[in-house]
Amino acid sequence: MIAKKMITRKTAIGITLIVLIGLTSWGLAGALEEQQYIDQGKAEYNRGNYDAAIYLFNKAVDLDPDHEYLYNDLGLCYVALGDMDLAIPEFDKAIELNSDCVEAYYNRGLAYFGQGRRAGNLPNAILDFTKAIELEPDNVDAYYNRGITYNNHYNSGRNYDKEDTTNYYTKAVADFDKVLELDPTYVLAYAGKGNAGYRNEEYDTAEENFAKALESESAILEESGGKGLAGVYASRARNLKAMADYNGSIADYNTAIALDPELSIAISHQASNYKIVEDWDKAIDMYDLMIELKKNDPTYKYMYSKYYGKGDCYCQLGQYDKAMEMYDDACAECEKNRPGSMYSVYEARGGCHCEFGEYDKAQEMYNKAVDEYAENRPDRLYRLYVKLGDLQLELEDYDEAIVNYNKAIELAETEDIYVADAHKGLGIAYKELGETEKAKAALETAISLYDEYGVDGHGKKESIEECQKLIAEL
Repeated sequence: MIAKKMITRKTAIGITLIVLIGLTSWGLAGALEEQQYIDQGKAEYNRGNYDAAIYLFNKAVDLDPDHEYLYNDLGLCYVALGDMDLAIPEFDKAIELNSDCVEAYYNRGLAYFGQGRRAGNLPNAILDFTKAIELEPDNVDAYYNRGITYNNHYNSGRNYDKEDTTNYYTKAVADFDKVLELDPTYVLAYAGKGNAGYRNEEYDTAEENFAKALESESAILEESGGKGLAGVYASRARNLKAMADYNGSIADYNTAIALDPELSIAISHQASNYKIVEDWDKAIDMYDLMIELKKNDPTYKYMYSKYYGKGDCYCQLGQYDKAMEMYDDACAECEKNRPGSMYSVYEARGGCHCEFGEYDKAQEMYNKAVDEYAENRPDRLYRLYVKLGDLQLELEDYDEAIVNYNKAIELAETEDIYVADAHKGLGIAYKELGETEKAKAALETAISLYDEYGVDGHGKKESIEECQKLIAEL
């Protein structure tokens, strides 16, 4: 869920108007002309003409260069334009002029958050929201957005930074609870708690909170509009997907997309849903929707994944030529925009060659993927060795399959479902070679790992039953 950006009480540009009316009554020189620029800038801002608003606010700054709220409003214009790098210095200037400017701390926190997790400024966002709370202890928006920022520090029950032992889940929930204590009508806090639960793999708890939030759809619409409500539905859809309720997830994503046809994360996740339920044509429709949405966006660097996603669908539909055409397009897009992600294209294409029994071509693609993974994503290289092992099983080269599965296990930093697959593959290879004890040990390990790391509805039961059947055949 995205952070709230335009709360009238703290972030709306009208706050400057209120302050400057008061100052005008004190007879500041040039205040009338300054007020005219501010009024016009505010009007342009409300029309969505942010460049014009920036021009007008800068004219006001020329007349009053020491007024912190003018810089705050300039920063808000840049936030609205999505240019956080330009917004942050404006908020810096406002804080330099007034170290107690709550609005500037709060809005700078939004800008830091808007840069995304990989920019490394989420800790700065937390510091700014915390400062806003110190200055104004009942600032529910600051609590809410700090909770959202805490949520973005972890996923799948683990912090992104492996060295960071902070319990961000507990901190996030505490902030959302504080929001509801201060304002019980602030229903987006329930959605925040839902996302916290999802990220901590507490899916049932998350579902309860999303349901609580959506009991007040009209309040969400009034507060955040269709885009805000779409975000809540998309968040619940993601949680339902994790619970293997694909029909429910698909329905919620459809609602989210209807509310916000440009919500790209919902469209992409819906494509994934349709692939899971093997509705390949609808998955292709979703990828086409994303391609159309982003085709003229020079900042979007992930078009390649939509093309190889389409390639995977055509592969499953048995349309080899169309699949290869999509992989070609994916290669071209990836080389142009994200060359460090070529491993994903090679891996997808290799999988399709396997589907058509073209094992030599699959081996070639997987070998290329190995090189790319080793250079760009060494932490995930182990996963590809599982696929190489599977390929060797198909070729009945069991000794080479064992080498690849053991390589996967050796490279894995932690145990997970891929390591479980590697042990299952080892069990099959040893079984074929007549090494019964090794086969049994590998399959029993696989069962233990599937039981611990598998997810109900995502093949856990089937994988365990397959291993048990293989053991019974020994």
